[in-house]
Amino acid sequence: MSDTPLNAFLQWLEESAGVSLGEGVSIVQSPDGSISVWADRDEPIIHPETVASIPKATILSARTCALSQHVAWAPFGHGAVLSLSLALYSEMLRGTESKWHPYLQSLPPTPVPIARLWGDQFAFSEDADAQEAARWIQGTEIQRELQDEDGSLLMEETHAFYKEEVQPLLDSLGFSTSAHGFLHAYSLVCSRAFLVDAYHGLSMVPVADAFNHTNENHVQLASEFDVCPLCGSLSECPHDRDDATSQPPAAKSLVHPLSSEASDTVEMVTVRSIPPRSEIFNTYGADLGNASLLARYGFALEPCEQDMVTFGWAGSGISLDNDQDQEVFRTVYTRALHEVGDLVRKSALIYAPKEEEHYACPFAINSDGQASLGLFVWAVWNALNERPPPEFEHMSDSDVLVSSLSYLPRIVTALVRLEAFREETEEAREIEISDDMACQLLEDAAEALASLCRARAAGMGKKGYRGARADVLCEILDHLPSDHRKTRLALEYLLSERALLEACAAGWEEIRDNLCGESPGEGDSDIED
Repeated sequence: MSDTPLNAFLQWLEESAGVSLGEGVSIVQSPDGSISVWADRDEPIIHPETVASIPKATILSARTCALSQHVAWAPFGHGAVLSLSLALYSEMLRGTESKWHPYLQSLPPTPVPIARLWGDQFAFSEDADAQEAARWIQGTEIQRELQDEDGSLLMEETHAFYKEEVQPLLDSLGFSTSAHGFLHAYSLVCSRAFLVDAYHGLSMVPVADAFNHTNENHVQLASEFDVCPLCGSLSECPHDRDDATSQPPAAKSLVHPLSSEASDTVEMVTVRSIPPRSEIFNTYGADLGNASLLARYGFALEPCEQDMVTFGWAGSGISLDNDQDQEVFRTVYTRALHEVGDLVRKSALIYAPKEEEHYACPFAINSDGQASLGLFVWAVWNALNERPPPEFEHMSDSDVLVSSLSYLPRIVTALVRLEAFREETEEAREIEISDDMACQLLEDAAEALASLCRARAAGMGKKGYRGARADVLCEILDHLPSDHRKTRLALEYLLSERALLEACAAGWEEIRDNLCGESPGEGDSDIED
């Protein structure tokens, strides 16, 4: 049975790992070598059902690898990715001596083509497609995925970790290391790891990582997250009685609690019934847009509602200068949601994010080309600074932001009335907008939003083609060599993000032109050279 890596892996799952698959569930290998999970029976798998049960003893983590005493554990974030990458790389170098060898042999044998690595000289040094793809994603949301919150590049941190931690440790233990090999492990962690529980943290979970992603998933990962962070025990342990023991910080996780009695396993459980003879899909995150999927997993879906353009990060076109400004904006934004949130829902140009998303991306354009309320607040703030009313003339920027709340309801009301007027119904023609100050500020805010979109689009993509017309980019896309898959993904993503910016810009340019009396077409609504 063990004549292929997949067969060896399946045998290991059954004989050594104690992993069990549900009835009618199979792991299969495609002609390209990738593996996936399928329902191979003629009847549907009826929800609720467990399709795979994986003992936590099977998990590969910084806690369980052979070199665990040498690997610093991190609970979450990029530090956790780097720690697990070291743990995984050390096991890959151990070869057949690793207890996970059959599992490791089932993983992709070369670096996963995640966008984080496209421009890296060690990951894809001789891959012209990867180097070209990296040039086309400059300035896009994918670039945001390549950097930390402070704007520092994740790959710079990764290379520093390899030189300062990985290479010295593994060389001292007699392993033959390379940056390419470590980045191979890093790409596997980025694209396949799960945050499992408070003890293991980010981990490689055999079988769980074989499920492919879709937004309409059949299953999700379930685990008891609240275990002892020092020994992983589910039940009472000596650490529970140690007053000096502190819990690690909480982390956002895709882990769902097991609905049944506590079990020392990770399970893939259904969220809906699974059709017969079909692939079984997981989700890597219901809120992930294509920028995240490309950066972390190396693939993209059709443009979807999760796609958005965000601002507020280094290189995006908007940045709050310091922590004080950020705190002031958060306070103003909270009050704005309360004061005009319901009114905003009558607008086709602004959206109020769902409650759980209020502070995740306050400056954003959604998949419908609508500006977030936070982005509109920024534009009003910008308008008040550009053309301040007499009472604002000697205020600081922060004071202007706070005071903008006194004008915001009037400006949003003027916007909603103007949008209704544009509907060209008899009822709409009777609407009067008599608030001249609100209209003037709305005109300035509309110009600020349109200019922001135009500037963002003009700075995206490969040098020499930034701001080029869409038909020029489509021509390049149509003539790409068939094997340039990464560049194709990059260009397709660039075009879809530009379409959102163009839609948003066009809407606000129309508002601006209506207010300043221009006829349609007199404004510069196209984003081009």
